[in-house]
Amino acid sequence: MKSPVKMFTLTAFLVITAAALVSGQAFTAKKIWDLTVAVNAPNASIYIDNVLINGNTTKVAGGPHNVRVQADGYFDFVGPVVVTGNQTFNVQLQPQGFALMIRVNIPSATVVVDGTDVTGTVPNVAPGPHSIQVTADGFRPYQATVNVSGPMTMDVQLKRMPGFLLTVLANVPNATVLLNNQPRGTTPYTENLPPGPYALRVSAPGYTDFVANITITRAMTMNVQLQRQLAPPSFSIIIPPAFMNPEQRQGDPRSQIRIFVDDQQINQRSEMDHFQVSPGRHSIRVASGAFSIQVGDIDMQPGASYVFELSMDLKVRVLKTP
Repeated sequence: MKSPVKMFTLTAFLVITAAALVSGQAFTAKKIWDLTVAVNAPNASIYIDNVLINGNTTKVAGGPHNVRVQADGYFDFVGPVVVTGNQTFNVQLQPQGFALMIRVNIPSATVVVDGTDVTGTVPNVAPGPHSIQVTADGFRPYQATVNVSGPMTMDVQLKRMPGFLLTVLANVPNATVLLNNQPRGTTPYTENLPPGPYALRVSAPGYTDFVANITITRAMTMNVQLQRQLAPPSFSIIIPPAFMNPEQRQGDPRSQIRIFVDDQQINQRSEMDHFQVSPGRHSIRVASGAFSIQVGDIDMQPGASYVFELSMDLKVRVLKTP
């Protein structure tokens, strides 16, 4: 025979259960889903609700959860995720930068890290391998790959390339010196260069360029004499006033005069002087009305100015009557 106490306990449980079913408040278990955390960094540690998981996939109940991801050389990630089914949560960790100081024995050297010019700066780089290039005129290029795992200092000793001293002097100060069409400096100019052929050009405003092909096999000194550029030749036409028609009243009589160079009129505005032409031989003609005077074929030299003054010889013939 059951004791009154046990009978009371069983009866109370049945009553409570029945009441819950009647009221619709039955207990419902939460569903369990697969949560995968995809991380861009290798060997990352993944925590779900502050619990380290094995690998990057774990089973969690539906609803909100906290995700924390850590990896060497990266900033931590902390953020929420709401799980409503099997899903993948993507995490992009940001790399931590480390100072990479590169000290070079040549102050004018160019420093390139991973293809970017960082001359004169101390770049911050992500952990891992990086390519280093250091160059300077007259020195052998330096190349290396370094693996950065923290703040780092590199000392680079550039070695001078074997070569010879080229000196270029000129009669014009600060003339530009070009080697193989690349500006290298101004006169007086000196530089240590590897042996071999070079195209040398020295130029200055108002002077004709000096051009030469040189081959450096020893120390060389070039004394360059630049020549002033001559102005293009010019000429003027002078027509004596006695040649002008005093009865001409309409406009300026000079407007009736046309000047031709190589059969092309050049005084469209009735000018008579300071006509510039290219050096060489030219045919010059003056025309007015029915008259045309061939001045001649003139060989005009650079820097020269020519003046043509027209004149006329009068020939008188007397015919005797029989």
